[in-house]
Parts: sequence; C-alpha cells; structure tokens
Amino acid sequence: MSSPGASSGLGEAASKYFAQLGATVVLGARRAERIKHLAMEINSNGGKALAVTVDVTKREEVKGLVDSAVKEFGRVDVILNNAGIMPLSPMDRLNVDEWNKMIDVNIKGVLNGVAAVLPYMKEQNQVRSSILLLSQGIKYSLVRLFIQQLNLPFVP
Repeated sequence: MSSPGASSGLGEAASKYFAQLGATVVLGARRAERIKHLAMEINSNGGKALAVTVDVTKREEVKGLVDSAVKEFGRVDVILNNAGIMPLSPMDRLNVDEWNKMIDVNIKGVLNGVAAVLPYMKEQNQVRSSILLLSQGIKYSLVRLFIQQLNLPFVP
C-alpha cells in the first residue's frame, strides 16, 4: 500500500492499521523525519514499511513514491491518497493563494496519485487493486464532491 499523507492523523493511523493486518506500506509525506520515524516504528513491530519524502503537488515525486513501492516490493495494490489541507481563514480575506494551494494538494495531489498508480494496476490486471481517496482536508471543502466521483475500485 502506498500512502501519501502518512505523516500524521488519518494517514498515519491507516498506515499503522494496514501494517498490523500484514500489508506492506510505503509511507509518503513532505515531513521526512516523521515518516522515517513511523517506518522505523512499523518495522520494529514486525511490519514492513518504507518512507519516501513526497510533495503530492509534484507529479514526478508522487510517481517516484509509487515507483519506489514497486521497485522495493514488486507491486502496488492500494494507494491511500490522504494528503489534504484546509485553510481556515475567512473567505472575505480573499486569500486566493491559500485557495490555490488547497486545489493543488486536494485535487491535483489526488490526480497525481491516480496517474502514478493506475499504469501499475492495469499492468497487474488485478481486480482487487484500489485507489482510496481519503483526506482530512477534503472532508471540509467542496472539493469532496469531486473526490467522491473518483472513489471507485479499479476494475480492468
């Protein structure tokens, strides 16, 4: 399982949970030290984890995360697109830069994850392959409607 957004919150909890169930997890986040620590924790508890620093707004970095999963473990069956942000400033402050960053992370980040993992899932021709789109940021925004339209298992 590849998990961008694994350094805290839902992504961290999900990564630990799936590792306890026996899944191999590839942790991705901008906060390198946090995911390295999380990978060490999972590995010391008998799981398998790899930490990869990634900014989901950069397509090549997300591709690198998924490529690392395949190179290290031979395949990728699930991607948990969990990175998300939600600026908390009132709308009338017109923080358009914050809005653009939210779109870059919450929408483009998800699409970058789909673009990185879908070729491998198609190549594996595995019906169980899934693209899971969860985000703490998107649950508070209109972006959620867009993301929900993508939240379907991949079936070749």
